[in-house]
Amino acid sequence: MNDSPPPGRSVPIWFFLFCCLGWSLATVVFGWAVWSTMVGSEKTGQAGRIALEIARFPPKAKAAVLEVVSLIDGDYEDEQLRVRRDADADYTGFTPVAAAAGIDVQGLSMRADLGALTRGWRVLIGAFRVDGRIQNAALLLSPDLKIVKTWSLVERPLGDVEPRPAYRKFVHGFELLPDGSAVFTFDGSVSLQRVDACGDLLWGTPGDFHHAVTLSESGQTVWTFSQDDAIAEVSVADGRILQALSLEEMIAANPTIDVLELRRVHDNDLNGNSRDTTGKWLGEPIHFNDVDPLPSAIADRFDQFAAGDVVISSRSLNLVFVVDPASGEIKWWRVGATQRQHDPDWLATGEISVLNNRMSRDYSEIVAIDPSTFRSRVLFDGRKNGFYTRIRGKHQMLPDGDMIVTSPQQGRAFEIGPTGETVLEIVNQRPGDAPFNYVISEMRWLAPDYLEPAGWRCGLAE
Repeated sequence: MNDSPPPGRSVPIWFFLFCCLGWSLATVVFGWAVWSTMVGSEKTGQAGRIALEIARFPPKAKAAVLEVVSLIDGDYEDEQLRVRRDADADYTGFTPVAAAAGIDVQGLSMRADLGALTRGWRVLIGAFRVDGRIQNAALLLSPDLKIVKTWSLVERPLGDVEPRPAYRKFVHGFELLPDGSAVFTFDGSVSLQRVDACGDLLWGTPGDFHHAVTLSESGQTVWTFSQDDAIAEVSVADGRILQALSLEEMIAANPTIDVLELRRVHDNDLNGNSRDTTGKWLGEPIHFNDVDPLPSAIADRFDQFAAGDVVISSRSLNLVFVVDPASGEIKWWRVGATQRQHDPDWLATGEISVLNNRMSRDYSEIVAIDPSTFRSRVLFDGRKNGFYTRIRGKHQMLPDGDMIVTSPQQGRAFEIGPTGETVLEIVNQRPGDAPFNYVISEMRWLAPDYLEPAGWRCGLAE
């Protein structure tokens, strides 16, 4: 009796190749259906909507699993909102930041010379442990540095678009208006939103907004970045996009300036001499991270520019440039004076100040560039107090000569006096965990009379 198994059957090679071809075609069709539905086309109908839901399932399943894990060990929920503390960080002399009754913010501490500070309100934006839970928030500090109000910055769903979980995105773009309402967005957002002083949604505009929200001089609009690196001016009243200038339009409007295409690769075409071809972009070719309009009050300090021209930072290109948002004309540019910079601002001196991250080097700095001469000077040397933020970062020049600097990757913000001394420093420590701080997106100073006295004080402690 023969107990050996029957010989195996081989699969014909033609059948194997046929299956591979069928799988490839199905993948292409599935991808096209997903893409077509995402951009709003109805060509694929119900089949496209089903394909989109299938494509969304793995990330949703992963997010659900991670939510469960975070509930079990409490660790994942803040993984993308914390940064490793400097090994030599010394918080001697720091005291907890006081808060009004009913406000519970853990981990914030400060060291301050109250008599040397520029008097006014201060707003801290970032990730904070509020009421025992990590969340993106804005904290209003009174002139005597007490937390008197908080805004929880939550991205509400708009239509069928589901925002990423709060613990997986960083608030990056915020403006507080005089009535206590706030306009904000996130890196990784699906919208730009405005909430009132009580945190209720006033409007939401769907789109891939990111990095910056800058109030215009009129107070009626904000500037930000939208889909595909377009700069956009948005109405504060209702969230409408009033004007937008895309990267492609900027390139087309400046045919003799190739400064925006440094990270586009063109084939040598050794065996030919092809014309009118389009090169391929390298990964993250532009990375716009700030847009700031020139105020009319100081426009006369800049001979080559006009009020309303915007200064823009492109991190990937080590580029700071000025463009007329109406025509797209690039009026000035500077490459290489800074390295992976952020936050260019207009100065009354006729210069443009920039937070120079100096990525991968040993410290960051604040510099000023004269657009007429192209000369730069250092306003603050980060070696003086260990300032280094590899990515992100903000700064603000105050009327009396003080300077506020935010170092997100250190979880700290500080204020420098006119002679270079640190008169205020705030650190955002992860409670009970020495190796980590939480990120601070920005510390902003507001004039004592900036906030309207009536009507907006929902939840504000007297």
